[in-house]
Amino acid sequence: MLAAEIHYRRWVMKRRFWVILAVLISMSLLGYLVVLPGTQVCGIDLGWLSFSQAASVLEEALSWESRSLELVGLDRDSQKYPMASIGISPDIENTVRALRRPLWLISKRRYPLLLQVDQERKASWLDAVAERFRQDPLDASFNITQDDRVEVISSRPGVVVDKDALAESVSGDGWAEIPARLYLPLVYIEPKVTTEQLESHLPLEVISSYSTYYQDTNDRAHNISLASSVLDELTISPGQVLSFNQITGPRSKENGYRKAGVFIGDQVVDDYGGGVCQVSTTLYVALLKAGFEIVERYNHGMPVSYVPLGLDATVAYDILDLKMKNCLDAPCILKTEAKDGCLTVKVFGKKVPDLVIELEARVVKEIPAQPVSDSVTGGDGINGEDGGNGDAGNTPKLRSGFMVETWRKYIRDGNVVKMEKLNSSWYPPEKAVPSSDTRGGT
Repeated sequence: MLAAEIHYRRWVMKRRFWVILAVLISMSLLGYLVVLPGTQVCGIDLGWLSFSQAASVLEEALSWESRSLELVGLDRDSQKYPMASIGISPDIENTVRALRRPLWLISKRRYPLLLQVDQERKASWLDAVAERFRQDPLDASFNITQDDRVEVISSRPGVVVDKDALAESVSGDGWAEIPARLYLPLVYIEPKVTTEQLESHLPLEVISSYSTYYQDTNDRAHNISLASSVLDELTISPGQVLSFNQITGPRSKENGYRKAGVFIGDQVVDDYGGGVCQVSTTLYVALLKAGFEIVERYNHGMPVSYVPLGLDATVAYDILDLKMKNCLDAPCILKTEAKDGCLTVKVFGKKVPDLVIELEARVVKEIPAQPVSDSVTGGDGINGEDGGNGDAGNTPKLRSGFMVETWRKYIRDGNVVKMEKLNSSWYPPEKAVPSSDTRGGT
């Protein structure tokens, strides 16, 4: 009886063992048959669903084709992009496969949404986003108001998108939640000229001004207006050399210039940009009166009527240039206006109290022209640019030649404190036969 009882108990224990083992195995397999309760992907509850059901529910809930991602850049500038355009899509198959687990891992409930990445499309999208949200830095600049006050237009930093950081945020290992908005990772670029740098130079006032006059009803007037507009509100920094040719560019038909009279030596011919020399001359005098240093300057082959002898500055693109250096301690700004036959150049800078700069052109030598016969006529310029002294008789008198010295006087409290010789200008006497001088100017 005792042996039978012992045998029975052993049988019961073995049976319990196998039952428990079967239960444990069943419990282990449960997480491989259905999604364990409480399991979520991006907030979507998939508990107790079969894995095929979970895939269907996940695909429907995501509604990927209708989703968009809003990107926010500088100053809340934003734009929405369809998820499909980014080059990423949900990898539902692998996401659901990752949900398979034994029962004892039931406490792990949140799983990421795995992604598929089209690298070529993603790279194209990143380039488009970087271009869309790129903002070049804006340097501070001066602005001259209508009442001749100088103001500073504020600088602005530039930004570029950190494409590597953006790529990681949209297509990393997976998403714990689907983003609806992302603030772009931006790299800031500081401007070269800041508001504070320019404001440190204020106040800036008119330190010199010069005007010349012209006939306001022809193509020459058009050229004067066009060239002077390029110079308007140009800033010349301390130590900077202004090149007239570099600033205004070629005087060509493509750049909007028209044909008008230009000087070729002591002859006047029609060519594109005629009249531009009046702009360079007016600028030259205004800069001299502001205290600029001459780097390069040429006089015309004969006198012009719109400025005294010795104060003209002829230019011919790629041949003759006007270059002036700002040797002052502050930046200077130009204000140019060509209106109603009057061309005015104003120079704004740091005013020195009680200092006045004046120019003096001295004729140091006059060379009379050789007389000619009745059959030779004198050479007149056009639009007021001639130096001819012909009379109404049959034997015109040719223009004399002049050697002119130009001086700059610095005057304080009515007293000349400094005299500075700037240059000498040679205007050959008029000839009966055209000169071989080929230096051209307008």
